[in-house]
Amino acid sequence: MIEVDGVRQTRREMRPVYRVWPEVRWWGYAARLSFGLLLLTTLAVTWRLSTPDAFLWIAVCLAAMLYISLAVGLIGAHRISRAGEATPLGDAASRWRFDENGLRMTYALGEQSLDWRAVVRVVEERDRLIFAVTPARNHVLPLRCFGPGQLEAFRALIADVTASGRLGRGVD
Repeated sequence: MIEVDGVRQTRREMRPVYRVWPEVRWWGYAARLSFGLLLLTTLAVTWRLSTPDAFLWIAVCLAAMLYISLAVGLIGAHRISRAGEATPLGDAASRWRFDENGLRMTYALGEQSLDWRAVVRVVEERDRLIFAVTPARNHVLPLRCFGPGQLEAFRALIADVTASGRLGRGVD
């Protein structure tokens, strides 16, 4: 069993997990592309049907609306992150335990267990491990929390459960 104690994720470590779910990422790109195409189509129709002065005014308004919506989105993401940190579990340390059966996360006010069959994949990035369960539910463990030799033991455990077919197999 591998035990990692005192886990506290930072905002940087809790960034979105785009690499884990590429199909979700591509749908996000499609939504942004359709928004951009709508903006360009609106500008083209406006340019064709209006005077140059009216077109300039409409283009400036569209650009201002775009920047305002981006700013509101960034401010909203920051406020949501701060609200999460203010919850009882937001900044509480947790303990993670790994063995051949799965992982167990113990928090100040509860605990959660996952069998390896529930974890679709484990992705290691430069500063964190991501345990992908669903596109809306991913567990993040910072690499800085591992003690000496623990990360190598964890990698060996993941190689073992992957080779045995337990990781991501689902419930039979």
